[in-house]
Amino acid sequence: MSNAAVYKLKLLHSENLVKDYYLFDFTKPEGFTFVNGQFGVFGLIGEEVEGRKLRAFSIASTNEESFIRIATRILPAPSDFKQKLLDMKLGGEVSMNAPLGDFSLNEAYGAVFIAGGIGITPIRSMLLSKQRSQSSRNDTLIFSELDGNYPFKSEVEKLVDLDILYAADVEPTQSVIIQTALKHKNDVFYYLSGSPGFVNGIKALLEQNGIVKEQIKFDAFIGY
Repeated sequence: MSNAAVYKLKLLHSENLVKDYYLFDFTKPEGFTFVNGQFGVFGLIGEEVEGRKLRAFSIASTNEESFIRIATRILPAPSDFKQKLLDMKLGGEVSMNAPLGDFSLNEAYGAVFIAGGIGITPIRSMLLSKQRSQSSRNDTLIFSELDGNYPFKSEVEKLVDLDILYAADVEPTQSVIIQTALKHKNDVFYYLSGSPGFVNGIKALLEQNGIVKEQIKFDAFIGY
């Protein structure tokens, strides 16, 4: 879908979104473009990192925004990579190999977005994209987070053409997905984003309720 290259970025801003969720904004390379929903592979420049030295993060910003945004969940006693990312000072440098992936919006169809926790990041990019805002559509976002902590909640709630359904446990999540699948059937695309367990479970649930695999797009966060 695109030609990836390696870029050097500098940290502009970091923020604790809610509970264990953090965002990081970096400089955007001149001329860099991507398809909303794609990801990059990031490394920390000038840091000795124990364990895995590269991490894949969805690009949470839109192609139209002037920065590169990523977000992640950082629990107590995190990996050395995430701890150093959390401690990074403004101006700190990272490498980014991007854009990668083919998780993207099909503008010809309505959409049901299903995000598990930090899986909201590529969906934020799609939801706030110029091509979606200029189209006449009303989409649905199902946002699942077991502790009821929803990153980017205030931002997505400002979108007037989006129905948002929150679920803070497994059974409520499954229930609202089944209801939505029965309502929209195969007339929309279903965009799943979250941990591999979340994505595989929701994909199976949709197929059990009549959704064909051709209408399901997914982005599984493997070892992010």
